[in-house]
Amino acid sequence: MSKNTPRISIWVTSTGRFDEVVQTIETFINQCTYPNYEFIIIESQMTPDSLKFFDISRINAEKTEKYLQELPNKYPDVKFKIFVQPWKKLGAVYNQLLAHTEGYFVNLEDDAITVADPAPQFVDSVRMFQDDPKLLGLRIDLRDDTVYEGSPRFQGTKEAAGVKFVYWDWCSGGAQLMDAGKVRNIGGYYEDHPVDKYGETEIDQTTKMRSAGMYIGVSLKYYGFWVHISETSVQGADRKWSCQLYEKLAKKGWHGHGKDREQL
Repeated sequence: MSKNTPRISIWVTSTGRFDEVVQTIETFINQCTYPNYEFIIIESQMTPDSLKFFDISRINAEKTEKYLQELPNKYPDVKFKIFVQPWKKLGAVYNQLLAHTEGYFVNLEDDAITVADPAPQFVDSVRMFQDDPKLLGLRIDLRDDTVYEGSPRFQGTKEAAGVKFVYWDWCSGGAQLMDAGKVRNIGGYYEDHPVDKYGETEIDQTTKMRSAGMYIGVSLKYYGFWVHISETSVQGADRKWSCQLYEKLAKKGWHGHGKDREQL
């Protein structure tokens, strides 16, 4: 493959929510024309620890595992690495995924859909990572109207490989295209957190990123392609605000391949 299309690993961190997992995986496959990607999927089976804080009413582990086993036959042209294993802390899951990742990765999580072809954004993002050694990641979720050059929401505007981006100093666990080598260089992911405090992985990653003088960007050239579809996380966290925001953007035409996005 060309140096402009290196391997991108698509992470899926599944906990058995069948409907969400199917949409997460299949909408990406149906939209993506990038020529060099693979899925790395970890299906976490419930344990006594995870059962203390997971919403098991939304989990269909048997059906999900059967679906994952059939994926290589259903999509023979797509590369899959699939791990079905007992649940473990999120930081440990992230480090396991990172160990199987080559150049770059996107964590789709397990409750999102892909609403536009990510290939053009992937190609430019790789060039941006190569041009800016301090750029750790780039957001992939749909932009809202707070994303613009000079926006007070961000720390500033930079340019890499001819593409302008706004940036901030917070590193999320998902919805970002990340440079795997840079993530390894700052120490990977924090594993020693309490079982139910999965947010501590983001806090630790942000601290490491800041210490290295790095940042996360939002490209001003693209509108993103990733959308939450579940109003609550599997741990019960409220995500209605996210779904409502995307619904609002969709009404404006700012959704996927919407033709009216440039008018906003």
